[in-house]
Amino acid sequence: MRGTSVRQSVTGIVVNAHPNVARTEYDALKAILHNCAHHGPESQRRGRGEFRDHLAGRIAWVSALNASRGEKLRDTFERISW
Repeated sequence: MRGTSVRQSVTGIVVNAHPNVARTEYDALKAILHNCAHHGPESQRRGRGEFRDHLAGRIAWVSALNASRGEKLRDTFERISW
């Protein structure tokens, strides 16, 4: 049994007080979206075929776990010029 001060995760989802995405995962996705919005999506694609769909799926995953974080990411996603 882990204490409340230790991150408890199951299948990549943090489950301490309520289901949530790990801070590192959220920060990485937020940075990718920020760079896409400011420098264009090609700057972040890194060989992914359907990059827009890939990002939309990751945002949907975050939204399912934490709606307010998902909304912030979706707002940044909408500012990207595809």
